[in-house]
Amino acid sequence: MKLERPVWRKLIQDGIISLFLYALPVLLMFLYFCMRGEHPWRQQEGKGIITISK
Repeated sequence: MKLERPVWRKLIQDGIISLFLYALPVLLMFLYFCMRGEHPWRQQEGKGIITISK
């Protein structure tokens, strides 16, 4: 089945918009952390480790 040109163009356009909307929150969060100088994806020494003492 061959798609008509307007249908093919609309599918490509919708795909690009969907990818943009999917990636936008991730990019904004990354920019926010970079602007503040934070790197929560890097484990810092002594943070994020729970120790249990009896």
